[in-house]
Amino acid sequence: MFDQELLRHLYQDVRQKTLRLVEDLTLSQLHQQVHSEFSPLGWHFGHIAYTEALWLLGKSLPYPELIPIFRVDGYAKSQRCSILPQRKLLWDYVQTIREKVFAILPRITPKEERIWHWLIQHEMQHQETMTVIRALQGSLIPQIPEIFEQNAILTIPGGRVILGSDSVNALDNERPGYAQEIASFRISPAPVTQTEFAEFIAADGYHNPHWWSEAGWQWVQKEKITQPLYWQSKYKSLPVCGISYYEASAYCRFIGKRLPTEMEWEWAAQQGLPQQGRVWEWTNSWFTPYPGFTPYPYAGYSANYFDHQHKVLRGGSWATHGYLQRPSFRNWYQPHIRQMFAGLRWAED
Repeated sequence: MFDQELLRHLYQDVRQKTLRLVEDLTLSQLHQQVHSEFSPLGWHFGHIAYTEALWLLGKSLPYPELIPIFRVDGYAKSQRCSILPQRKLLWDYVQTIREKVFAILPRITPKEERIWHWLIQHEMQHQETMTVIRALQGSLIPQIPEIFEQNAILTIPGGRVILGSDSVNALDNERPGYAQEIASFRISPAPVTQTEFAEFIAADGYHNPHWWSEAGWQWVQKEKITQPLYWQSKYKSLPVCGISYYEASAYCRFIGKRLPTEMEWEWAAQQGLPQQGRVWEWTNSWFTPYPGFTPYPYAGYSANYFDHQHKVLRGGSWATHGYLQRPSFRNWYQPHIRQMFAGLRWAED
């Protein structure tokens, strides 16, 4: 049922979280590019507002001189740090757009509800990216919850199951819901801990090509990786965090297991997969469209990444907004990316 008050609450709640991510930063921190894969924090902040204005405010967008800065296709990531506006102008820009957006909220119709849900999730996703940037910057310490005592390995029954979603808040890559045959499998009751992953490190796993795919071995040698990015050795019960798909896959080979497919993961999550939401969990699936896929709200939002170059992650991390932590939600990254808060959970037939 269409609920304007729910939307208002979500927009207010999420914006407060976004503001907390930037309010204590210096101008230098706002403009800093900490990694070639990421834009500066100030760009993300302005881009969130620009995207709201683009989809909700029509042709007369506020501060037209800032539009080229905050468009995805305006400037390269490496250029954005040098063209961002000063702090006061940036804050005025974001606040002005939000005031105009809230002014039209009481007049929206049920037909317009989906774009509002898409936009609020767009901000949530950028929030997590901003949290990653702050962690890389050293201005924030990841608050990863520990793994509780683990129960027995979970046996997930097979059968014909319904995956995906047709809910109003489902993104285009979650749609439409579809039927899928899944064979019975077993899955670990929690993400892999640092204690468990330490065995791979101690066995010189990062230097043994036996455990790695060809592409993974080339990557780990080139990058000289020797441990996960967010390794905190004194916290044994933390989930391993800051690993690429290549590392997750190599670890699974080391212990004689495999990564779950994203279909297996979602089916297990529908039945109550425990200890989710600590780290994103790599799957062995490429990011591909579901049968009957229709792009929304523009052609390339998801479809640009259906390129057999991006692996799917599921479950969300400690920095993922709870609204996104649903069984059908899909995240995707190239196999070598390890800066986000990602770990793994193994499976076996």
